[in-house]
Amino acid sequence: MNGEEKLARRYDIDWLRNLGILLLFPFHSARVFDHWDPFYVKSDVLSWGLTWFVSMTSYWFMPLLFWLAGSASWYALSRRSNRQYIKDRFSRLFIPLLFGVFIIVPPQGYFAKLHHTGETVGSYMNFLKTFFTDFSDLSGYFGTFTPAHLWFILYLFVLSLIALPFFSFVINKKRHHTIEKFNVAFSQPIIFILFFIVLVFTQILPAPGGQNPFYFLVIFIMGFITCSHQAYQEMFNRIRFKALILMLILVPTWMFLMYQNQDALKYSTIDISLTFLRMFNVWLSLIILLGYGNKFLNFPSKLLPYLNEAAFPIYIIHQSVLVVVGYFVLKLNISTLPMFLMIMLLTLAISLLVYEFIIKRTAFTRWVFGVKIRKVTNHVDNNQIKSSI
Repeated sequence: MNGEEKLARRYDIDWLRNLGILLLFPFHSARVFDHWDPFYVKSDVLSWGLTWFVSMTSYWFMPLLFWLAGSASWYALSRRSNRQYIKDRFSRLFIPLLFGVFIIVPPQGYFAKLHHTGETVGSYMNFLKTFFTDFSDLSGYFGTFTPAHLWFILYLFVLSLIALPFFSFVINKKRHHTIEKFNVAFSQPIIFILFFIVLVFTQILPAPGGQNPFYFLVIFIMGFITCSHQAYQEMFNRIRFKALILMLILVPTWMFLMYQNQDALKYSTIDISLTFLRMFNVWLSLIILLGYGNKFLNFPSKLLPYLNEAAFPIYIIHQSVLVVVGYFVLKLNISTLPMFLMIMLLTLAISLLVYEFIIKRTAFTRWVFGVKIRKVTNHVDNNQIKSSI
């Protein structure tokens, strides 16, 4: 873990994170039409094609974002003290979380209530009085209080603080020899792949609101560890093709078995088997994405600095925009595909416009959305990896 490794530019991490944020638009737009779960606004006509799109992406999507956030923490701690890291987490995560929960999220509940009840909900201000006191369903899909999609920021903030002592242990130069030996051993393909069993065991632990913090903590830490030593990326690059072939077999198998056993009892043999298979597929997917991401996405671009800065505030606002857009688009009563495309493209366009013409323009809006405040907003330091997550 020398200085060169710590500060080596990883454009692929930037690209993967930004593409992951862009994937939110088709993913959450598809949630309006999927069969699996409720959503803030839901079409009367559902789509199995979009349902399987949700299934194909949901199992690896958030793990990838947590993994990349762990990788970003490696770079952050390579050039900052622990105190600076904590201060950064407060300004880049905690402040946007508070602002988002109180200002950005409530419209989702208001339009969810309008959509699902089919009744006059009353004024938005009257709705807020009940929104902040009704904790009966933290999903918020029917108008109750929820952190909504900002659960990711909440978890990331808390997990960053919990993992910091371990991160400090790994970075400590006095333990260089011990950590080096661990990395050499753990980066062996068989040993590394078998680690997916740890993810399986996290599935029996509490998952508030359906989101398991222990599961994401393991993935967050693994993102940090694998970015700390080049041996891991070299291993991903070596086995990515084999992992891809294996995943092309196992993911359809898992999806077929899951569909055939939707009513399986929790902790039954089939339920445990499906959990093992799902966690193995998650692990393979991450290896594949990191391996091929490094091959095809590790290049600079003039677009990257803009995307790096815009990604986080767009993440914060996108779902509220989508719910409002979806509420009105569904009233058009046209076929599914045009509605899906309209919701996705309008949400993307409005989110970009809000960022470009509102969020990035003032020091206050930059601060509450976790964007670094600069005296000259057009200046970007290309020698650092910009990460908002």
